[in-house]
Amino acid sequence: MAIDKESLAQLIEISRRVGADPDYVQAGGGNTSVKSPDGGTMAVKASGTALASISESAGWVELQVGAVLSIFDRPDLSRLPANEREARVLQHLTSAVVGGEGRPSVESALHAMLGRVVIHTHPVAANALNCGPGLQALGEITPPGELPPLWIPYTDPGWCLATAVRSAAEAYRQKHGCPPSVIFMENHGLLVSAPEARQCLALHNDWVASCERYFAPHAPPLRTAPPMDSSTLRAVMVALRGAWREARGVAPFARVSNDPELAGVASSDAAETLAAGSLTPDHIVYTGAHAVLAESLEDLPAKLRPALSEKAPPRVAVIRNVGTFLLAEDAVKLDAAEALARAAAKILRLAASRGGAHNLSPSSADFIINWEAEHYRARLLDRAPASLAGKVAVVTGAASGLGYGVAQGLVEAGAAVAFCDIDDPGSAAAAAASTDPHRTLPLHMDVTDENSVAAAFDRVVGRWGGVDIIVCAAGIAPPYDLVDLPVDQWRSALEINLTGYFLAAREAARIMRAQGDGGAMVMLSSKTGLDASKANSAYNATKAGELHLMRGWALELGPNGIRVNAVAPGNVFEGSKIWNPEYIEMAARKKGIKPEEVIPYYNSLTALKREIKRSDVAAAVVFLCSDAARCITGQTLVVDSGQVMVR
Repeated sequence: MAIDKESLAQLIEISRRVGADPDYVQAGGGNTSVKSPDGGTMAVKASGTALASISESAGWVELQVGAVLSIFDRPDLSRLPANEREARVLQHLTSAVVGGEGRPSVESALHAMLGRVVIHTHPVAANALNCGPGLQALGEITPPGELPPLWIPYTDPGWCLATAVRSAAEAYRQKHGCPPSVIFMENHGLLVSAPEARQCLALHNDWVASCERYFAPHAPPLRTAPPMDSSTLRAVMVALRGAWREARGVAPFARVSNDPELAGVASSDAAETLAAGSLTPDHIVYTGAHAVLAESLEDLPAKLRPALSEKAPPRVAVIRNVGTFLLAEDAVKLDAAEALARAAAKILRLAASRGGAHNLSPSSADFIINWEAEHYRARLLDRAPASLAGKVAVVTGAASGLGYGVAQGLVEAGAAVAFCDIDDPGSAAAAAASTDPHRTLPLHMDVTDENSVAAAFDRVVGRWGGVDIIVCAAGIAPPYDLVDLPVDQWRSALEINLTGYFLAAREAARIMRAQGDGGAMVMLSSKTGLDASKANSAYNATKAGELHLMRGWALELGPNGIRVNAVAPGNVFEGSKIWNPEYIEMAARKKGIKPEEVIPYYNSLTALKREIKRSDVAAAVVFLCSDAARCITGQTLVVDSGQVMVR
């Protein structure tokens, strides 16, 4: 009998419930399954899928239970080298697939032998027990008169773990007269099974809560990280990215963690344990075989560089009494590394109250490092190559108008983008509307306030490690005839359109120079900067000024490999705050036409007779920031459908 809708609904329910809690699972870890009513097939989470993302049409694979269990009838597997054995196990599991999409979980055999509904997670509290007091603690937390959980000493995942659980479960059944419904696995995680989804969830949550109660009275308090000033933060990030670039050819994403569990690691004994090795298989996959521990910033490069040549290089670097830092190839993997590092820090803090925690043995770690299944899981986080992949961008004025369109275009091109604006709700909404939440960051920035600008750049550096691209797009256009232009409006335009560009570009240049890896700056000017328009004094002056600032900066920063260019858009009406009803009324009066005729009129002035969209401007910015424009600097790219010809 194929999996039915009710059983699939139960799979979705348990997966989303446990997958939404970072104290239960982190990144792509954990798996779930539900068998059909007759037990003939089961739907199991596909390998590497995030539990919270499972739906009716994606994230699970259906397998024949009998075919999966027949793997235990193959004595030849135990005699094979580990890599060959696991490859054959994968072939066997794949041959049992009868529906769904993706690759069956490596733990499918475990699920097949247990109850109808199975939840396998890596709860922080349960793993504090699994990596710490273990079997002894289980005896203390098992309620009187209830059957104890099954304890499995650490065993390599996959075939070895499945056979170990099978043998131990049979011994448990002979002793207690029933199979185990709760299994604690040393340095690994928690398995629970029950006839129905809600029973399974309740059982799972009850045992995690028991672990939490076991540690809570004795767990040491969270440590407060020492404050980190801007110069220290930027110096650490330059060192981290420089060492990685030297070892691996490209700069990574980097982050200083402000998570309470991780922030205090630099001043606790947990740093030594993290540097000695990993606690669980998932930690090796997402944070590397061990962390790097440096006693000072000066000591960091010498410690980090050799470690980066290892097969499972570190994604966590701790500088004593300074902070905990994460490293990864992209923003998605950076978030995964932080999630696993946070879990490790909390495991160590809880376990410290009950005798401490122990790492995986070197041989166990080597198995995970060389296991194809774990490499497969990590590869699922890889994204398709994009022109700006690996770049960190800052866009001012990103809450609306052209800034919004440019920021979205940079995200689509693969960059991690800070959406900066004085309109906090607007920048938050703009970032939330992007295609990848891992690569967006809404930030408050008043471009006329140098402290606000510097603080925003520090936030970007702290989150992603540096700045590779700056796009200055914040601007205003006071619509007045010369004789009616208020001086405060004139000064506001100078402050936002010129001082704002200067402050943002200056901060970006300081960071880019320190990084020593070049960079790209784009000033969003206007066709008005090339060809003045009537009754637009402040806009004419500032947009022309931006172009000359750009040319001077291109000469100044060229020796540092920093390219500075401008885009001069024509009239872009889509989502514009400048082209508001008041401005359109003014334009209508100026041209002697009706307000509804303004947009068609301006489009008619272009050679192409085509309305310019935000995406057209974004495409030009993406080009100028990409390697395709590596020999272009000091230039103005006009995106106006052919209204103004550059001379």
